[in-house]
Amino acid sequence: MQLTKARMSAAILYSTVLLAPLATTALAQATPAAVAASAPAPAPAPAPACLTGAYQSPAGEIVTLTQRPGFPATLLASNLDGRTGTFEAGAENTMNAAADTDGQPRLAGRLRYAGCQDQPLVFQFDGGPEQQWSRLPLRITRTQFMSGTLKLNGELIEPAAPAGKPPLFVLVHGSESTAAVDASNRAFLMASQGVAAFVFDKRGTGQSEGVYTQDFVKLADDVAAAVVEARRLSAGRVGRVGVAGFSQGGWVAPLAAAKAPVDFVVVGYGVIGTPIEQDQWQVDYQLRNLGYGEEVVGKARSLTALAGTVAASNFYAGLPQLQKAKGKYAGEPWLDKVDGQYTGELLRGEVERARSESPGVIWYYDSEAVLRRLAIPQLWVFAQDDSVAPSAPSIARLDRFRGNDKTIDIAVFPGSDHGIRTFLVKPDGSRKYAGYAAGYNSLLADWMKGQALAPDAQDKMLGPTRGLR
Repeated sequence: MQLTKARMSAAILYSTVLLAPLATTALAQATPAAVAASAPAPAPAPAPACLTGAYQSPAGEIVTLTQRPGFPATLLASNLDGRTGTFEAGAENTMNAAADTDGQPRLAGRLRYAGCQDQPLVFQFDGGPEQQWSRLPLRITRTQFMSGTLKLNGELIEPAAPAGKPPLFVLVHGSESTAAVDASNRAFLMASQGVAAFVFDKRGTGQSEGVYTQDFVKLADDVAAAVVEARRLSAGRVGRVGVAGFSQGGWVAPLAAAKAPVDFVVVGYGVIGTPIEQDQWQVDYQLRNLGYGEEVVGKARSLTALAGTVAASNFYAGLPQLQKAKGKYAGEPWLDKVDGQYTGELLRGEVERARSESPGVIWYYDSEAVLRRLAIPQLWVFAQDDSVAPSAPSIARLDRFRGNDKTIDIAVFPGSDHGIRTFLVKPDGSRKYAGYAAGYNSLLADWMKGQALAPDAQDKMLGPTRGLR
């Protein structure tokens, strides 16, 4: 029998009251050693949140430190070259990089700090000498603003002494259910390059009100409200204002741009298509990457089509038909390799998990119709080897919009996966991920500033030849 939440809470409360005297008696009879052995391990010391920010070495190198939601004892270090490292709280006023057993080119070493004042940090990277890194004097403004009836928590991060009026972008979240304020390394990396950033906690996360959702329309309304707030806070100090969405934010950012007064749109590793198409493209890519041919891909598509019908019903209708079709391919070696956004979960019977991971998604969302409404400059950045949102179908569709009144730049980073993350292929065929591809962060900043791209970034741009190089 399934308990209601009320009955479950009552049952838990009753069990706690009933067992409390027994627990007290058992503890009284236990030896001190037994009590110590049974005690839970102490929680690791939290990392100092006050260290969040961007730092510069005597040679001009940049490293950012940001919080990691769900991991209070660690900070994420990132640099402009794309390398990252996780630093864990160690001895007093010291943090050490977590070990990487696979030898990836991560930021490794340790840092020391005197306190929470704006004093230099002492970094020691990769066995080199200790150096003092100065905190960049960024202008940070905390705010709360309204989106309809919801109060959202935001933060404006501006270069302290920009040359002229810098561009500003509002960060559009992906599908993550975690807060962005103090946790966005992208915001600090862009600010360290002279680009202002406005980040906010998605509804239902961090200090923002509301219920977490992946409803693109509601999220676009929140972003549009964030644009208004960012313009208000930065009035007179910034130039162009735009939105930048990544992953699932690639559906939300263009829609927000159609709702708010913005000057540009940036999308990283997004999709020109529906969420249902993304699932099918992902399954296709995964099977081909495993060496299966088009006959198998065609069989799998009969399953992804039925799974899409299930998803569109919020995972309530069409399940018997999907399971019947699965039985048709029972015993075929490719069947248990099918994954995708939700098809693999449905084939494994993980219906509740699939439903909980996609609250409010508009499954037949028409992203192309939104693009037809936009006449502002756009930059789309893709990972050529994206295993989550395969890039080739989106590039082909996006390419049709180029020209006429559409100024659309397309960049493709080879050897990178979703997130523009570099990777190594392990012996079992899985991927071991490192940091961001070199040149990715500088491309975003230079494009937003309207500057000429560096040669290595220019090489990633798709020209009028159309399609992937």
